[in-house]
Amino acid sequence: MKRSIIILYIVVVAVLAAATVFEKYQGTEYVSNNIYGAWWFSALWALLVAVSIFWLIKRKVRRPSVMVLHLSFVVILAGALLTHLTAVRGVVPLRQGVATNTFLTRDMHLHQLPFNICLEHFDVKFYEGTEMPSDYISQVTIDGKPFTISMNQIASYRNIRLYQMDYDADMQGSILSLNYDPWGIPVTYCGYALLFVSLIWILIDPKGRFREQLALLRNHRLQLNIFAAGVLVCFLFLMYHFLNKYSPENHPMPVLNSRLLPIHIATIMLAYTLLLFACLSSLVGIISTKHRQGMQHLSQMMLYPALTFLGFGIFIGAIWANISWGNYWSWDPKETWALITLMIYGIPAHRSIKLNHNVYMVLAFLTILMTYFGVNYFLGGMHSYA
Repeated sequence: MKRSIIILYIVVVAVLAAATVFEKYQGTEYVSNNIYGAWWFSALWALLVAVSIFWLIKRKVRRPSVMVLHLSFVVILAGALLTHLTAVRGVVPLRQGVATNTFLTRDMHLHQLPFNICLEHFDVKFYEGTEMPSDYISQVTIDGKPFTISMNQIASYRNIRLYQMDYDADMQGSILSLNYDPWGIPVTYCGYALLFVSLIWILIDPKGRFREQLALLRNHRLQLNIFAAGVLVCFLFLMYHFLNKYSPENHPMPVLNSRLLPIHIATIMLAYTLLLFACLSSLVGIISTKHRQGMQHLSQMMLYPALTFLGFGIFIGAIWANISWGNYWSWDPKETWALITLMIYGIPAHRSIKLNHNVYMVLAFLTILMTYFGVNYFLGGMHSYA
């Protein structure tokens, strides 16, 4: 059973990685239809979940924090399945002063809306003194009620969410994206909430591996202080770099003008910084026999808060994507590789899996390099600016 889980897990990760490469050469529509939207892809995840649940029951895992963590993944995947099966997406083309009650689906079929919507005014805001857009704003009325829709402000009415997507060249028309997902979003968000709680719980659990590794490092306070100082300096440097890069003075694209930007960057950068130092400590452990055990404990200790912040970062990114793009998860290459990274680093967090921790952590860091540099400079996608 354990071997079956490992094989399924590797297959899922391999399929995700391959899909991002296929998207580069075959296009987004190809992978959406033939991989992410295919029945076998959902079946693969369902099989992995079923086998994992059976294994947890067989092993009689009773630690609440661990059970809630794995339950969160089940709920998230259940929400994703509901979204896949029940969500309706489309576009609403609007012309100023013209009311409509229809929308177009992806296959260009016309469907009825349960309300009338009219574009009253469309405007593009620019950064002061430039021709660089800072936001696209549609003033609309829905059944006579006024709504403002912009890149980071949606309109929600009768369980239908409307997002700013595009506009007509003459500035007299606006194109909104539409998402009707009354079941998938709340279930998925419940799963994310459980993930949030469980990750914190694991860090404070007195019987958890994080506290266990901290106890083993009591006699290595100097190394802990050095690495803590290094993590802080590296994190502050990365935060300064990214916040400066996306500051208003540098005219970032409209979607980046969000209050969630600094929170998302902070959590992801803190996760990456911790994993960088976990990699470095493991590398020292490989090189130095004398410090091998201590460096392994240090690497294992940093793994758990790193996974916590990585999980938070993905969760915040999903919320932001839902606000800006109308979809909390779109299998964009950056999102997919962030998930791959989380799955790869989740392996050494399991006691039952025996591996050479130091070697594994050094090799695992390649997924972070791929998530940032590989996606940006090779794969592209909606996040290629990051």
